[in-house]
Amino acid sequence: MKQKKGNFERFQFKLRLFTDIVATWSAWFLSYYLRFFILPGGARDSLGLFTALSFLALLSSLFFLFYNRLYESNVVSKWSREVGSLLRVSIDVFLTFVVFYYYLMNIVVSRVALGIFLIIHFLFLFIGRRIVNSIIGMKVRSGKFLQRALLVGYGKKMQDFYDTNMSHGASARIKFVGQFMGGSSQIGALAQIEAKNLEAAVKENDIDMVVISFPPTDASESKGKAIRQGLELLNAKVFLLSDIPRSYAGSEITDFYTIPSVQLNNSEMSLGKRFVKRTFDIISCSLAVVILSPLFLFLALLVKLSSKGPVFFRQKRVTRGGKVFDMLKFRSMRIDMPEQNGPHWTEEDDPRVTKIGRILRKTSLDELPQFFNVLSGTMSLIGPRPERPELVEEFKKTIPGYDLRHKVKAGISGWAQVNGLRGNTSIEKRVSYDLYYIRNWSIFFDFKIVILTFFKGFINKNAY
Repeated sequence: MKQKKGNFERFQFKLRLFTDIVATWSAWFLSYYLRFFILPGGARDSLGLFTALSFLALLSSLFFLFYNRLYESNVVSKWSREVGSLLRVSIDVFLTFVVFYYYLMNIVVSRVALGIFLIIHFLFLFIGRRIVNSIIGMKVRSGKFLQRALLVGYGKKMQDFYDTNMSHGASARIKFVGQFMGGSSQIGALAQIEAKNLEAAVKENDIDMVVISFPPTDASESKGKAIRQGLELLNAKVFLLSDIPRSYAGSEITDFYTIPSVQLNNSEMSLGKRFVKRTFDIISCSLAVVILSPLFLFLALLVKLSSKGPVFFRQKRVTRGGKVFDMLKFRSMRIDMPEQNGPHWTEEDDPRVTKIGRILRKTSLDELPQFFNVLSGTMSLIGPRPERPELVEEFKKTIPGYDLRHKVKAGISGWAQVNGLRGNTSIEKRVSYDLYYIRNWSIFFDFKIVILTFFKGFINKNAY
């Protein structure tokens, strides 16, 4: 039986609200117990005071959870973005206590207890959200809370939308009911809905969600009519698939002096995000250089003894803002065999590659000197792999949105690399992965890529 509209949103909201309240109060009183009953030292704060302050902890937590839009129901929820928002909530609650009680009121709360609360609060919120998502996932897989969707129109964009959602199965929370105004272009095996207009089709088939899309070449009156009718629907969500290519990162619809407009390249990282990413780069790469210094010396010696030439190889590459820099590598090629027929990628069994160089390239050990590029600020630990200026100019002419990769610094490893897209592989796919990374960046996404690099990023069949 079909669930009533709004049931999913109410169920999800109530479940999230309950787990957040439990998580906050549990974290607050656990921090009190750990500080004064487990850790040594410190004068014990009044339990009555701590209990009274628990309401401030709860109210400020709920405020920041609402402020960060963590109770909104989205068709697709990205866990990495949610985790980043939860961390911001815990930090904001902590800062609220610091400002309120250390600067505005003459009440002092144990700083150690507040620090413990910051950590536990985030962990409990995260665990609570994972439990909620698991419960919702089980209910969706059992057939509950599915949105009944009607596809209006036809074309490649519509087919891509249908295929993408079908590939995600029940997690997409969409049940496709049929296709309206599809003409002779059928999407999948969907039934063709017959009705006098879109409103009637929605009402007769109990539709929750309408998706409208027509090819750019379709200039018929029916296309405009379908969009106008979609605007008038009251009891169904309406989505219009635009003709913007997937590669245009960070597209955002906004009101520009009351006129709806789409910003195509809104993928710039905020100053705060760039600060966090840069801090992570400096700390992680500094540790890596210190720990790997014996390996650096050993590889430098191997390169020097294996063939004539310098230890390091410098090559012009492009990074954030289109700036050109010298990228460092351990030299893996002979210096007496320059490139022929212009710049191109290294091929399998390339005669220019030395024996030691082949091992270095296959294991990605030739990339280690790029830690110094990161420390100098020209690269990041994680980001799109940099290309040579001449190849960048070539790709900008043939691949839509290619230059948007340069909205962030180039990286040693990246989302495309850990998914096997390196060497002589599809540039279009690589760009789509790079732009996905830019659109969905979080510090947790960087951590994930670092971990995946150890399992997938070093040795690759396409690294020659």
